[in-house]
Amino acid sequence: MNSTAVPRGASEPFRQLRALRRARKLKQEDVARKAGISREAYLRAESGQADPRMSTFLAACEALGLEVVLAPQHLAADVNAFIASRNGGVTAASMAGQPAAGSTAAPAAAPASGGGFGSGTGEGHKPV
Repeated sequence: MNSTAVPRGASEPFRQLRALRRARKLKQEDVARKAGISREAYLRAESGQADPRMSTFLAACEALGLEVVLAPQHLAADVNAFIASRNGGVTAASMAGQPAAGSTAAPAAAPASGGGFGSGTGEGHKPV
């Protein structure tokens, strides 16, 4: 496997996080530290070797400046289009090499605008 390939077992959300992390030239340990989880836990989640808890996923999203947005499937394309229109055409999905609009499989995520899922110190987040 080359260095840019995404492991087969990785879930789609973690494929997107991996692509975003790489696009920002961050190391796994950078994201893990900011998320308050171990590098090993992040590596297992990103590589598909583990099925992480939701808290691990949310902590990784927050560490990358993303806010998880739940939307009805029939509105996912509209939500992604709206995010792209407000963010210079960029969504988490498009950073992962997927089309920004029309994909209902990709979770909608936008840059966090303050607030979020905690104080940013990783409090309350445990390794997978």
